[in-house]
Amino acid sequence: MDLLLDANFLVLPFQQKLDLFSEFDRLLGAYQVYTLNRTYNEALQLQDGRYSENVERFMEEKDIDIVTVDSDEEVDDILIELAGDYVVCTNDSEVRKELREMNSPHIYLRGGDHLEAENLQPSAF
Repeated sequence: MDLLLDANFLVLPFQQKLDLFSEFDRLLGAYQVYTLNRTYNEALQLQDGRYSENVERFMEEKDIDIVTVDSDEEVDDILIELAGDYVVCTNDSEVRKELREMNSPHIYLRGGDHLEAENLQPSAF
């Protein structure tokens, strides 16, 4: 299963002290994690770059691949378009609303201490 992280997920481990990959293991089992080039750049700039070093180290340590998109569209729109190919991981309420309306699988932070999946079909073993 391919996951696509939004910028808010790239800083989540440092804002909430949450082990994303333990949560992904709990929810999914096998997966590969990606983020968009523009999302990565956005995460580096969040809160005036407060988390930039942490995000860079996190990307490298967790082997998160960058998907390069060459588009002038808003990042949120790109995430929604790619929802058919990836499980989008976001806390953005507008993106989640769109994904819910499309019945697309997505993962979000719930209660500040764990991740929850919506519209995710269990894989056959």
